[in-house]
Amino acid sequence: MHSFHTPGPVQLRVELWEGTISVVADETDTTTVELTPEKGDDSAQDLIDRTTVEQRGNEVVVLMPKAKGGLFRRGTSVRAVIHLPVDSDIHVETASADVDTRGPLADVHVSTGSGDVSLDLTTALKARLGSGDLRLGAARGSVDIKGGSSDLVIGDVAGAATILTGSGDVLLDHVGGRLTVKSGSGDVVLKHAGEDVNAMAGSGDLVLKRVEHGRVRAKTGSGDIAIGVAQGTAAYLDIFTVSGDFHSSLDSAGPPSNGEPTVEIDVKSGSGDVVLQRA
Repeated sequence: MHSFHTPGPVQLRVELWEGTISVVADETDTTTVELTPEKGDDSAQDLIDRTTVEQRGNEVVVLMPKAKGGLFRRGTSVRAVIHLPVDSDIHVETASADVDTRGPLADVHVSTGSGDVSLDLTTALKARLGSGDLRLGAARGSVDIKGGSSDLVIGDVAGAATILTGSGDVLLDHVGGRLTVKSGSGDVVLKHAGEDVNAMAGSGDLVLKRVEHGRVRAKTGSGDIAIGVAQGTAAYLDIFTVSGDFHSSLDSAGPPSNGEPTVEIDVKSGSGDVVLQRA
């Protein structure tokens, strides 16, 4: 067990090849790091013994040694459990490790090849995933997420969001700022949009359950598109589908009155159906 006096938020940097990383943010003036072999083998313990764990001013680093050529070592699995002060920044790089955080963190940067990522609460988030999934409870700022074959489940985002995934589904509760979301073959579901939305899916469906104002652009190749417009919001529509059907339960109306919220909806679909309704 390594223990460091940290009376305020720290900057944590972790480089771990294989295993699990657990970070707990709490009201504490101490940062602790515990490394244990996950499989109990001698090679993992040898790697732990040669891992750098130290405090460098306001930074705490956990650096697994790299093999010849600059690559991480394979064939070992290490569990890292780290406790640190709330609102700390963390930067995690891993090839095949799961990452789990609990408690409020500030800026979070996670890069992983095949591990899953589960985050409780962050300010800003930048995540790069290979084939792992990601769950985010809430972000007090903006998020920037890119995944190769990743399912993404995201709660409340106060700021803007840029979300890209190759073949995974995307589920978002609420985005307060501008949203750009793209999925190659997965579905995209957004429960509540606070600002402009630019959503694209190749073969997946797009479901925007509630839009209130701003501009909404939705485009699919073969997937369906469903958009719910908030009560009291006037909608300007530009809808195009090559071979899909179009259904709308929105009432036709004249120009909106002064102060009435408006939303511009621009939809393009290849073979998918398009449905517009009141939220």
